[in-house]
Amino acid sequence: MNRIISQRKTDSHFSKIASKYKNLRTTDTDHIQYIKNQLSKKSQIVMADIGCGDGRYSLELLKCLGEDCYLHCIDFNENMIKYLKSHLMDQGIFNFCAAPGDASKLPLESETMDYIVTFNAIHHFDIQKFLAEVYECLKDDGRAFIYTRLRNQNSRNIWGQYFPLFSEMEDRLYEFDELQYAIKKADMRIVHTNIFGHNRTSNLDDLVDKAKNNHYSTFDLYSESEFKKSLDIFKQNIIDNFDDLENIQWQDENILIEISK
Repeated sequence: MNRIISQRKTDSHFSKIASKYKNLRTTDTDHIQYIKNQLSKKSQIVMADIGCGDGRYSLELLKCLGEDCYLHCIDFNENMIKYLKSHLMDQGIFNFCAAPGDASKLPLESETMDYIVTFNAIHHFDIQKFLAEVYECLKDDGRAFIYTRLRNQNSRNIWGQYFPLFSEMEDRLYEFDELQYAIKKADMRIVHTNIFGHNRTSNLDDLVDKAKNNHYSTFDLYSESEFKKSLDIFKQNIIDNFDDLENIQWQDENILIEISK
């Protein structure tokens, strides 16, 4: 599988799951508080959330930062943007704008952003073009935050360990040295990094349901026969390795990278 699959296939996947996406994914918030703590004490902050999806992290950002923040929400998928607008306005939040846009050509003016964030989306971008856009859109003292899971982190979670082909299928993720190289190539530098570990608990039925509903876009990379066979093996692997199928525990890991010009 190529690192960058066709945009049409990726867009189709997110269009299909847009209405239920926030129910499939766990929304962690510790990295949102960490980002807030890293921000300078400006009275007004202009930010952009790239690859914002249905707005689950956009909402947490705006709740955390309050009225001092104005957020530009950008995602390639128009269905996700539609659900984001509805979701945020239902929460009484209006200090944002949302528009479809390509991470390789951001619909933002040059040197207008105090901060740019992207959560669990960098593996869907052309990273070098994205970083060039980030460089162009950030103010001179601006910062960007990239929150993602590395390939090695992906291989250690419950899917990487027990779902056949999961790590091999998901070749779009990066390792830290690859991200480091891309950032340096973009004439930017890493300011801070932080690893976040999240303890998870689930039961077998819920795990199977998540896989069938494409909890990760990785599952959409399987052929129908590959997925069915792998799911059967996954269920047996869980039965063989966990004593309590109603209380299956593991840890997910992510990395947050703060970068500047």
